[in-house]
Amino acid sequence: MIRAVRGWNNTQVARRFHVTVQTIVNWIRSVNNGNGTVQMLERTNRYPDFVRYIVQQLKAFCPMLGRCKIADILARAGLHLSASTVKRCIDEPPIEPFKAVEPTTPPTSPSIPAWYSDHVWSVNLTVVASCDGLWTLWSPNALAQVHPYSWYVMAVIDHFSRRIMGFEVFKQQPTAVQVASAMERICTRNGLTPKYLISDQGVQFVADEFRSWSKANDIKQRFGAIGKHGSIAVTERVILTYKDGCTRRILVPISRNEMIRETQLFFEWYNEYRPHMALDGKTPNEVYCGRHAANAKPRIETRPLAKHLTSCAAPRTCIAGRAGAKVKVRLEFLEGRRHLPIIKVERI
Repeated sequence: MIRAVRGWNNTQVARRFHVTVQTIVNWIRSVNNGNGTVQMLERTNRYPDFVRYIVQQLKAFCPMLGRCKIADILARAGLHLSASTVKRCIDEPPIEPFKAVEPTTPPTSPSIPAWYSDHVWSVNLTVVASCDGLWTLWSPNALAQVHPYSWYVMAVIDHFSRRIMGFEVFKQQPTAVQVASAMERICTRNGLTPKYLISDQGVQFVADEFRSWSKANDIKQRFGAIGKHGSIAVTERVILTYKDGCTRRILVPISRNEMIRETQLFFEWYNEYRPHMALDGKTPNEVYCGRHAANAKPRIETRPLAKHLTSCAAPRTCIAGRAGAKVKVRLEFLEGRRHLPIIKVERI
């Protein structure tokens, strides 16, 4: 430590400690190899066992959350933790007799740029199988993807904030008039219209009725390339999140009102509580409404010997209060839905 602070070479250190240069070399080599005689009692960057327990419990109760997502959620809740630490806690032997599910990294795809909120919207239709399934044995229903075997869900996304602006549920593949009517209701509910609207080249979006509606509302249509993966990447990623996080984790209801309610709850949770990696851990509502991000506030530091400049989950921020605090994590679920967790951290 003195050698590093003073900037001395080995000869200067040996002269002041009254030992040979070779002795200094041996000391430094032994310290670098981790088997020196002078060691710290405990690593300064080691988290307490209760932090590992918290991470493993969250991973067990919410297996769909990856290491980056857990770190972002805990950062928003006020806990000083990085994604690499979350991964290390998950990989370590569990304190309780359960095995954490290994996180999966979703495939990345190029995003469509937008300069401000409501500059670029995108719209897409997707088929969601109900609890009766997408198929039946007898004709003509063997070829029809209609209710009660499936739903058609239309989602509208703001590209700048990744916020779900609205949705609609159809019993069968909608016509261009139905899609235009749903878009009109969504725009009226939000009190504005976008400058650009991106979609695939489905029959509803290229029809004259939908083009006329877009032109009447001064909306410029843009289309994704046919057969090119990633041309509407933002919309595809939101739809994948909706299916992985909602419809594939519940029994999709047959009642349209119940289907609308389940979809509405997921999109509310997505907009308000789910941190987005493309938004640096912010939620869509924080970006869209211009609110101060929760992950930018001072965080609780659980390591007693940690300093204020210790690395943590991005963005970097300062420590709230003194280091070495103990915390209590409260896990709630939006209206009792186990796939919609809300995590809060309190200092003890």
